[in-house]
Amino acid sequence: APDAGTDANLTVCDQGAAVNLFNSLGGSPDAGGTWSGGLVGGMYDPAVNTPGAYTYTVTGTSPCGNATATVTVSETGSPDAGSDGAVTVCEGGAAIDLFTELGGSPDAGGSWSGGLVGGMFDPAVNAAGNYTYTLNATAPCTSDQSQVVVTIASAPDAGTDANLTVCDQGA
Repeated sequence: APDAGTDANLTVCDQGAAVNLFNSLGGSPDAGGTWSGGLVGGMYDPAVNTPGAYTYTVTGTSPCGNATATVTVSETGSPDAGSDGAVTVCEGGAAIDLFTELGGSPDAGGSWSGGLVGGMFDPAVNAAGNYTYTLNATAPCTSDQSQVVVTIASAPDAGTDANLTVCDQGA
């Protein structure tokens, strides 16, 4: 009798590499079967295929019938931390949100290095330097990071107020 293995579930990253669904079947499936859904060589490619059920069929020799097993594929999303950025702030300036300094279209919900609360950089409290924005991923996807380089410019100094008394006949 043919053996198509046992049903299985597989989660892949939406931007991951192609995977061979045969390796996800349980049991000891016979090689040489065919896959539904137009899979080429049993390879599921997230860039081409859509999540769902894919059936592996091993043809039986009469009087035995065919054997089938299904791998149900789901995809998890990859995080996007945007691209690196840079900003210069005045040492006496207001706090700024470093998230707005990231390039691209970053996903919200990440965390910042350097103890920044909510991504807010306050030049009166925080030091100049590199601040990293990190988005953690759900397996099997990988996390993503971007940096914002912060430079603090010195505020101009006009000195302090003073009074000056001069003689009206002085030179």
